[in-house]
Amino acid sequence: MSLYIAHVQDDSFEFINLYNFNEGDEVVVSVKGIKGISGLSEYDDLIFLLPSSLVTSYKFIQNKDLSSHINLANFISEIDSKLVGQVSDNEYVFHDKNVFVIDKKTLGDINTSLSPINASIFLIPEYLANPVNGSDSITQLNTKILFHYLDGTGFGIDEYFLDQYLDIVINNKPDFEPTIFASNKILTNRFKKSTSFENFSFSSFLNVDLKNLPNLFKQQISFELIKNKLSFSKLQVAVCIASFIILFSAPSFLIYKNNSDALIYTSATYNIFKSINKDIKKVVAPRAQIDQLVKGIPSRRAENIKLPNLDIIYKLASNYLTRSSINLETSVASITIESMPEIQFGLIQSASSKFNISIIDKDIASINGLVSGVIELRLTNE
Repeated sequence: MSLYIAHVQDDSFEFINLYNFNEGDEVVVSVKGIKGISGLSEYDDLIFLLPSSLVTSYKFIQNKDLSSHINLANFISEIDSKLVGQVSDNEYVFHDKNVFVIDKKTLGDINTSLSPINASIFLIPEYLANPVNGSDSITQLNTKILFHYLDGTGFGIDEYFLDQYLDIVINNKPDFEPTIFASNKILTNRFKKSTSFENFSFSSFLNVDLKNLPNLFKQQISFELIKNKLSFSKLQVAVCIASFIILFSAPSFLIYKNNSDALIYTSATYNIFKSINKDIKKVVAPRAQIDQLVKGIPSRRAENIKLPNLDIIYKLASNYLTRSSINLETSVASITIESMPEIQFGLIQSASSKFNISIIDKDIASINGLVSGVIELRLTNE
């Protein structure tokens, strides 16, 4: 397990110094943006130092007998006049005897950018990089001067504005005597009685329980996070995407298919009822409506219908028969013939009367000795 500290060099997060410890030695590399922080494992810790200009800290002691919502309301009522913008635009992080206030959207963007990094992340204000027990402290990191006060609050400024800021601090705290970690002439001249160290090292974090830090980081779920955490290959990513598409589209497809099948069933049911009873306008309860139709059928048995022997007709016409139908209610058969020799047609006419069949209508044409058309036959039922 390794410890990494990322210190942002500008408010745009374009340049970041990334510190690491190799066999006790502090190593620093410059990376471009948060995306440049790579090579960490899930067993590593990353402390990300948030620029002081983005977060404001206040001293506030919570009342443990009250809910977090009431404590938040009490805190806001105390500092409302100091807030810039709407109260709801900010995120409020309570820790020990302090509250850290940061723009909600800004914090969300930072957390989203940090989430894909494969490590345990601690997002803290940069002035907490070097708190000193029992003393105020001033620490220089490159061109940044970080102030940490005994009450847990702090601030960071560029070295260029150090003189002006010190005037404000000393004016408010005339007895201000911080422990200094810098080789800066302005600080040396201003605080001649203060304890001073020329160099500062992040190695102090190696002995700190990081869980006790006021962590502003919240994991943001994203595709990039899942991909990095699970170390998916391109094929596995493609399979996951396909699975998600199927997972989310399947319910819509099943609903569409169910509605389509229901529509077909409804239409088919209506057509069946319509063929039974032309007075049917709408099918609402099929079972009940079919029971009503059955009740309307006469209970007496219908007369037995004896069909004459049509075998002779079909045998004579089978090679030329293209269509045939029988209406049992009218006892009329209709056959359609095509290109039947006149001699064979004459046999049908002569044979029909012998089998109780009479030709009642003919719509035929004879061309070159071949007969084609429709013949209607009455079947005598004796």
